[in-house]
Formats: sequence, structure tokens, C-alpha cells
Amino acid sequence: MLELAGITKRFGATDALEDVSLSLFGGEVLGLVGHNGAGKSTLIKIIAGAQAPDRGEIRIDGKAARFHSPHDAYAAGIRVIHQDAPLVPGFDAVDNCFLGRPYPKHFGRIDRKSMREAIAQVAEAIAPGLPLDVPVALLSPTQRQFVRLLRAVADKGRMLILDEPTAALPAEDAETFYDVLARTRDRGTSIMLVSHRLDEIASFCSRAVVLRDGRVVAEHKGAELTVGSLIRSMGGSNEVVPHRDTGAATAPVVLEIEGLRTSELRQPVSLQVRAGEVVALYGLAGSGRSHLLNAIWGAEPVRGGAMRLVGATYAPRNPRDAVRVGVSYVPADRHRSGLFANLDLVFNKTLPLLSSYRRVAALPLPDRRTERSAFLVAAERVSMAFRAPGQLARTLSGGNQQKLVFSRWANRHSKLMLLDEPTEGIDVMAKTTIKEIVRAIAADGNGVLVSTSDRDEALQLGDRIVVFRNGAIVRTFTRAEASPEALSAAAQAREPVPA
Repeated sequence: MLELAGITKRFGATDALEDVSLSLFGGEVLGLVGHNGAGKSTLIKIIAGAQAPDRGEIRIDGKAARFHSPHDAYAAGIRVIHQDAPLVPGFDAVDNCFLGRPYPKHFGRIDRKSMREAIAQVAEAIAPGLPLDVPVALLSPTQRQFVRLLRAVADKGRMLILDEPTAALPAEDAETFYDVLARTRDRGTSIMLVSHRLDEIASFCSRAVVLRDGRVVAEHKGAELTVGSLIRSMGGSNEVVPHRDTGAATAPVVLEIEGLRTSELRQPVSLQVRAGEVVALYGLAGSGRSHLLNAIWGAEPVRGGAMRLVGATYAPRNPRDAVRVGVSYVPADRHRSGLFANLDLVFNKTLPLLSSYRRVAALPLPDRRTERSAFLVAAERVSMAFRAPGQLARTLSGGNQQKLVFSRWANRHSKLMLLDEPTEGIDVMAKTTIKEIVRAIAADGNGVLVSTSDRDEALQLGDRIVVFRNGAIVRTFTRAEASPEALSAAAQAREPVPA
């Protein structure tokens, strides 16, 4: 039904995809797996018509197809469903399914009865219990995924590309989702399933293709399709992990957490971070690691347990409390919660610590000269490339925007540094620089907690690696114990979460 032959895509000197060939047959579920940066997202964009390959061919039903836009792929019956694909919250399932489609008319007026009957017929076949007349804002996350599936299938979607469809769903809801997906497959719909949850790939897919460094490195099917075989094919990191003698075993404890609970952490969390130590929190999206960082930062309510910072009770009511006692934070999404894109670099750097740059301590009047001087010192420390301190943050490259966020804390000694996905969405060279900055922060005597979904990053940065799955810590590794396979098995295999 869908065939890719020799698909190649380059971005500058980076080979995003190199000679990728694969097929998706009618009524089949094909798994697509690979670590972050393997090329999955680029391949999806090419199939969806959002990007054109530099070389290679796409065939639909055996005939060559050239997609100039997503509209062309849509006309060919291809539907890409992301885990957070937008729905209109105030519309019910029927109205959401008809978005972008012609409405049936009766005597010149929209025929809502025909609309509901058309959607109800498909819903009865794949998700019979789905409420069709309730605003989707009132539905559960799983039911909203059903609506996305329903919209794709009801609109003559023959091929579904599902990108991490269960990433935000708990295990029991994921099983319900796959029951619905199986009924969708049984209607003849072909499915390409992209997921980091290897147990789901192994149990649900008839075949799986493994991408690594932009190339197809393996295909597994039948009895060969197991979590173990996928992990082996995905391989480890080619980057040499530098050995650092941090002396952490005897260093003072910076952060101590005992039995911490939040609404998203299913089990109490306990851990320590020592001065000069980088502790990596590794897990898939929704595993709980980012929620722990938010609780430490004071951005998420704590429902139980205790924290101590350098021996003193630590219970921040908000991020301002955290900043006041020497905790610093770099968020995962710099665009939404990290930067003011339309304001200048100096403002973005000094914002969290404005009281440090006043002309008179008691008055909120900024000392522009001091602010500018502090910015220049911080920019040099993080190797930021820029034209002038007054240029807008949005004019920087992605890597330099991330360095700008780091620069906020470069002029002070933070007791604890919290980093959430610190290298996400930046180029390879910028990633290397950011990792050097993280190591330098630890070497300066800070405790560092790094939350990441990038297994190789966890291995490269963590003196210890704490693995999260389904809202709980499932394993803790020392640097000597950690391996790519062990981390993948802990984060992605179907094992019971400790009670």
C-alpha cells in the first residue's frame, strides 16, 4: 500500500535519512523504532508531505507519488496522528471529526442528524463506548485519542501514522487504546506505529523496522520481534563517555528527598544529590521525571514527603522561593516557558534575578549598566554567539537561545541546578557545548539534576542514572553499572513498577 524506496534527506552537513526503504502493507501494523535523533520524525514528515526528500521515491498502491504539501498526502489517504494533535475543546466528537470536511446539507442547512449517524457508524465498529455528544474537554486523555482515531478513519484515512500515541497514557488506558486500534486495523486500515515503548511494539506489531543514525539497520517480525531484539538493534551510543572523578561519594549532600509524592508520581520518590554530582533522571515522556523537577522547583504541589537543601528544610511554595535559596532551573520548552522571544537578550538574562541589578536596593529601578555587564560576562561563560546585547531573543539560533536560558544562572553559585531536556531541539555542535556547560556547573560544586528522554545523554552526563517509568523510580544505576541496553530495558520493558 505504501512503499518508500531510497529516501534520503540532508540538513546542511547532517544526514537525517540515508537510503531508507520500507513498506507498509494493507491491514498491517508496522512498528518504527529508534532513539532520539535516529530519523523517525524526519521520515514521518516526508510521508506526511511536510518535507520533500532530497532523493528517493514514495509509492502508493505501486504507483509513484510526489507530495508537494500535506494536502497531497492527505488526498492519498495518509493520516498522521500525534499524541497531542489539536482538538477543539468545546466541540463534541462529531463536530471534531467534521473539522475541515464538507458538511452534509438538508434543504440548504447543515444536516446534523446525518453527521452524527456517519460518525456513530464508524465509532460503533472501533470505539463503541465513546461518548459522541460530550465536549472533548470533558473526555479522558484516552477517549480524546479515540476521537483522533475516529476523525482519521471516518475521513477515508487508509494509512495511519501514529506518533507516540500512548506516551501520556497510563498502562491500563494504553491497553484499552490498543483494543480500539486493533479494531481499526481489522477494518483494513494500515498502521505505522512510532513508539519508544518497546513492549507495545513487540506485542502489537506484526513487523518492526529499526532506525539508527538515519538508516534502517534491522527488521524484526514473528518470533524475532521481542523487546530484547529491538534493544540490541537500536544499539548504544558512539560517543565516548568521559570519566569524571567527582568525589561525590564523600561530598556533602545538597538535596535530600524522602518519600516525595505529587499527583503525578505514583510511588514515593527518595533520592540524594551531592555537591559536584550530576544525577540524570531518565525515562519516556510522562514517566514522572519532569514532574519531580517541577515539584523541586516549586511549580507543582507536593502531597507528601520531605525535602532538605544543604541540611535545611526545603518546601518551596513557588519558584520564587526556590530562587531565593539558591535553586536554578532550565525548562524543557524554552519557547513557552523559558524566553521572551520579542524582548532583548539582556532582559532575558537578568529577569529571574532583577533585584540583583537595582540602582538602590530598596527601589525597583534597574541599573542598566550593571545588567549589561552581567550579561556580557554570562554570555562569554556559556559561549553564546550574538550580534549585540540589544537584539531580540527570537533572532538567535536554537542552540544560542538555550545558552541564553543557561546564562541567567551563570553569574551566581547555585546550590542546585535543575535541567529539563537541556539539549532538546538544538544542533549537534550546540548539544556538545551545552553538555560541557553542565559538567562545568557540577565541577563548580553545584548539585545537578538532569531530566532527559535521551538515553545517550543520560549516559554521557549522569554520574548516577535514575530511571523512571509510569510515575515511579524503577532502577538506579551508577556510571559503572549503566549500559544502553540496561537503561532501555528498565525504561521501556513491561515489568511491574515497584510497590
